[in-house]
Amino acid sequence: MEEKIKSLRIAADIHKKVRKMVKDDIKPGAKILDICEKIETNVRLLSKYDAEKPLLQGIGFPCGFSVNNCAAHWTPVTSNEKRKIKKGDVCKIDFGVHVNGYIIDSAWTVAFDEKYNNLLNATKDATNTGLKLAGCDARISEISANIEEVINSYDIVLNNKRLKIKPVRSLCGHQIEKYKIHHKKAIPIIRMDNYHEKMKEGEFYAIETFASTGTGNVIERGNCSHYMVDYRNEKKKNFQNMNSDEKLLLTTLYKKRSTLPFCPRWLKSYGINNYSDNLNNLVKRNIINTYPPLYDVKGSYISQFEHTILIYNDKTEVLSRSDDY
Repeated sequence: MEEKIKSLRIAADIHKKVRKMVKDDIKPGAKILDICEKIETNVRLLSKYDAEKPLLQGIGFPCGFSVNNCAAHWTPVTSNEKRKIKKGDVCKIDFGVHVNGYIIDSAWTVAFDEKYNNLLNATKDATNTGLKLAGCDARISEISANIEEVINSYDIVLNNKRLKIKPVRSLCGHQIEKYKIHHKKAIPIIRMDNYHEKMKEGEFYAIETFASTGTGNVIERGNCSHYMVDYRNEKKKNFQNMNSDEKLLLTTLYKKRSTLPFCPRWLKSYGINNYSDNLNNLVKRNIINTYPPLYDVKGSYISQFEHTILIYNDKTEVLSRSDDY
C-alpha cells in the first residue's frame, strides 16, 4: 500500500503540473498535435522517463484530445496531423501519468463559448457527486444512480432549441490496477440496480462522467489511435506462428509499454517503421486490442471531467484534484 500511495501521489503531482503548463495553449487556432506532444513530452520530462527502463515511470496512455461529438479515444495517429482548434469547439483533454505502473487518469473539458457552460457544468457536477459518494464499502450502483440524476437535471439552449443533456450510456468510470488502466470494476454513469459491486479499501478508481447534447449513445468511427496489449494473453503464448517483424513489434511493445496503452505515433521513436500490417495482424489474433474514437451523432457536443481516487478505510483521497478542477 505504501508504494501505491507514494507512486500515485508523485504521478498526480506531475499531472497537475503538466496540465497547468498547457492551459494557455488550448485556444482557437492552436494545432492539436502540438498540444498533445507538449503534454506527452512534459510528462516524460517531469517523470524522468528513462528509455532504458521504460516501465518505471512515464506516460500512462496517449493524450486524448476529443472534440465536439467525439467522446473519447482520439489522438493524432501520425505526426502529420494538421487539425486545429476552432472557436466553437468543445475539447476534452484526457491524459495519464504512471509511476511504477500506478496510473493517474484525469481529464477536463475546455470550451470558448459561454453557451456550453451548462454542458460542462453537468459533468463537473456529476463527477463531483461521484467523488463525494465514493468510499470504502460504497455501493457502486448508488453512485451511478446519483451521477445519472445529476446529468439528467441539466439542459442547454443551442440554435434556439432547448435540449436535454444526457449521460453517455456506454462510457464508465473504472477501477485501475498496476499497469492496467481498466481493471475489474466499472463505475457506470447510468442507473444499474443489478450491479452489486462495492468499493474496497486499497482500490483506486477513475471517476469520470460524460454528458451529451445528442443521443447519449456512441459508436466507434475513424482511424484507431489507441491500442493495448490484451491483459489476458500470456507472453509465452503470443509468439506462436508469427513472422520476425510481428515478433519484433510485440517484443518492443512489451518492453516499452507492457499492458499500458500506446498509439502508432510513438512507434517510430521505438525504432519501428512500416508497422501497419504487423499491427493489424496482432489485432486480428486478439493479442492487441483496439480502442477507436467514439462518436455521438453529428452536430452534438460532449463534455467530460475525471479524477483518480484512492480508497482508504475511513476516507477517500482525490489524488488528481487541484485548483483548476
